[in-house]
Amino acid sequence: MHQGGTRSSKTYSIAQFFIIELSQVRGRTLTVVRKTGPSLRTSVMRDFFDILKSAGLYSESRHDKTNRQYTLFGNTVEFISMDEPQKKRGTKRDYLWLNEANEFTYEDFFQLSIRTSGLTVMDYNPSDEVSWIYDKILDTRTGVVLIKSTYKNNPFLDKKIVAEIEALKDVDPDYWAIYGCGERAHAAGLIYNNWDTVEEFPENCDEILVGVDFGFNNPSAVIKVGIKDALNAYIDELIYDTKLTNTDLIVRMEGVDRDRSFYYRADSAEPDRIEEIVRAGFACEGVGKGKHSVKDGIDVVKKFKLHVTKRSEHVLYELKRYKWRADKSGNRLDEPVPLFNHAMDAIRYALGERNPANIGVSFL
Repeated sequence: MHQGGTRSSKTYSIAQFFIIELSQVRGRTLTVVRKTGPSLRTSVMRDFFDILKSAGLYSESRHDKTNRQYTLFGNTVEFISMDEPQKKRGTKRDYLWLNEANEFTYEDFFQLSIRTSGLTVMDYNPSDEVSWIYDKILDTRTGVVLIKSTYKNNPFLDKKIVAEIEALKDVDPDYWAIYGCGERAHAAGLIYNNWDTVEEFPENCDEILVGVDFGFNNPSAVIKVGIKDALNAYIDELIYDTKLTNTDLIVRMEGVDRDRSFYYRADSAEPDRIEEIVRAGFACEGVGKGKHSVKDGIDVVKKFKLHVTKRSEHVLYELKRYKWRADKSGNRLDEPVPLFNHAMDAIRYALGERNPANIGVSFL
């Protein structure tokens, strides 16, 4: 078990460990698992192959990209995600690695572990106060080795990133404990509890709007919101990714809105990006940022019942972590912690002036 704070190099270090381990054996199978396919490709797979390439161990001829398998020192490394039912249980394996294990259910873990004959490694961020990882593994089983790490264990971090992490000391004591010190979460001050999950986005919404929160090093988030029966807002994640230029973002938007039928509401602090999107044929307006716009916008969102599609993994991740800021004495303030807010901001932009309780809030 590898419990770590943000940027503690958990994924990278475990990948290095397994590469070294497989160099000493032959004929073994390592299964690397992430909850969803997109997160698998953009995180652990990318790190694993980056390490192989930097070490001169990568060969195209040994990489079966169709089946996401790689032959390493005569061993098989397979990458699977739990959103692919046909691969959920898989065949027997020698090693199992659950990347971001707190995203899995206990049933996911059970079905994979009973087919694993050797070592199981799980890494996770301790941001959930209650989890099967604690109840069914750490607190009850013998022979479990717990490794804790923080950003201080990663000597390759840029000084700017270190400064941002250490700034959490003054931003929020709970987040400093979790993401700075790698300690187990204590749920307090969450902003939204007005949500549940649904299997699919409904077809008969009264109105559909799409919120856009721009980013580059931070994720760009494009979130579809459907209003139904005035009080219900259905949420579906369309795009959530880093390193997207505006050209990249427009290409991705074309993929999810081919006939340009959606109406987009975006961060007005980026007028040049909005204008580019408009010139690409999308209906898009900027959402203003007044002094109290964030707090007022949160008040609007809280008036709806939010129904989030189960495939919207980043929306769900942020909902479970988006919280009110606290001072050093633990008193809650009327402003959110500026973390886990990319999808949250996009939802706020989309809902805009939609106000079922007539509380008189306007963003524009």
